[in-house]
Amino acid sequence: MAAASALHLRMLFPSDPWTQALVDGAVGEPRLTWDSRSDVAPAPERFEVAAAGGFDVGENGVRRIAFDVLAGKPANGIPVFFGREHMQRNIFVRADSPLRGLRDLEGKRVGSGLSVQSGTGAGVVMMLELGYGVDLHSIEWHCGNGLEHPVNRMGLELRPGPRNHEELFQAVLRGDLDAGFITDGPRYWSLFGGDKLDEEVKQHAGIRVLLDDPAQIADQYKRTGLYPITDVATLRPELARQHPDLADRLVSLFSKANALASRYRPPDEQQLADREIGMLREDPHQYGLTPGNRANLAALLDFFYRLGALERILDPEELFV
Repeated sequence: MAAASALHLRMLFPSDPWTQALVDGAVGEPRLTWDSRSDVAPAPERFEVAAAGGFDVGENGVRRIAFDVLAGKPANGIPVFFGREHMQRNIFVRADSPLRGLRDLEGKRVGSGLSVQSGTGAGVVMMLELGYGVDLHSIEWHCGNGLEHPVNRMGLELRPGPRNHEELFQAVLRGDLDAGFITDGPRYWSLFGGDKLDEEVKQHAGIRVLLDDPAQIADQYKRTGLYPITDVATLRPELARQHPDLADRLVSLFSKANALASRYRPPDEQQLADREIGMLREDPHQYGLTPGNRANLAALLDFFYRLGALERILDPEELFV
């Protein structure tokens, strides 16, 4: 009997240590071949290219997949999470601000070019509430276009925010806003810094990160288990229907690449990766719909609903092929 022919896939994924083994062929999966692109960054541009560029495997935001499911389209997620963020170092203030902790944001004006109903926006705001007990209703939110959905179930005070990063930083420096937030780096970068936010802070004298204490962030994780998952890998639904085991095989393939990430990190970055696992007392970057991953997805989907971004609360399983 002839052996089954290999299935060839076109893949788009971020260029990170946990995907590089797929690029250089250090990992494989029986009867799967692929070509890949990893030069499209950052999200959400990568999501748009994945959807429009004819890729079989890509990435999309949890909210976007939920919108599609609610619109009657087939789910296309697979439980692979390339770049989750702690979402607590994302907030910055003036260097001379009296604010010292996240609870100090109560009663203040917080802004961003991101909507509070975007993936990062919702992740940051959710962590304030669920991770630190911040009263979100006491804050004046100047984010994105303000109220972007007809329903505001939480009754938050939502106003339009700055149009770009520079306007945001200048508003904080002038005192028009008490704090701002932007997207930070993935995984351990969002715990220890040294990535996107820190680069912006260096370019704006008089700005500091509000919460710059990895131990406090790690304690939050150990207390609540929260480490937001806002984006997931995707698979074309028609391929999933044609090959019922393909999603599991892709999770296996990406997990193999994830396990070899240390090969592609310089020593100083590997120290950060090891420190994160040590401080959290477990490796949170395992793929699959584990109880912890499911709980984080459920928390975000519930928060999207409470914000008014979703018509109903979805179960995490509804996101996946």
